[in-house]
Amino acid sequence: MPTLYAYLDRCVGDMAGDDVFLLSAVRRWVFAVRHTRCPQAMLRSGFAHRRVDDALLPFLCAMTLLDRHGYGTMRFADVRHPHVGDDEARILTLFGAARVNDPALIRIAASLVSDGMAMQLAGAAGRIGAAMAPAT
Repeated sequence: MPTLYAYLDRCVGDMAGDDVFLLSAVRRWVFAVRHTRCPQAMLRSGFAHRRVDDALLPFLCAMTLLDRHGYGTMRFADVRHPHVGDDEARILTLFGAARVNDPALIRIAASLVSDGMAMQLAGAAGRIGAAMAPAT
């Protein structure tokens, strides 16, 4: 099972390809929202290029749930920042658990969003994990 410490303060260049892709997608989603751009339009080509198109809509759902129902203010680095921050590591842990179908997925989701949204977040993350399974 991936843990928070598998990602926290890691150098992005030392991470596995799927983790780098997801971190970049998270950061690009945040960039798009902060600059009033369409996250789907901004991310579509990257998901298509990796042949994980089926993960795009669940990813957008997961990020929206984190944005609207997350605990506190989350902090995200610029797209090209070389290290993984705390909140980014927590999200990567969620997606990592989803990619290996870890039973702790719901507990991880519950640590990120309000209780009423934890199942929805776990479900979205699970769909991301299933869509990315062939790419791993």
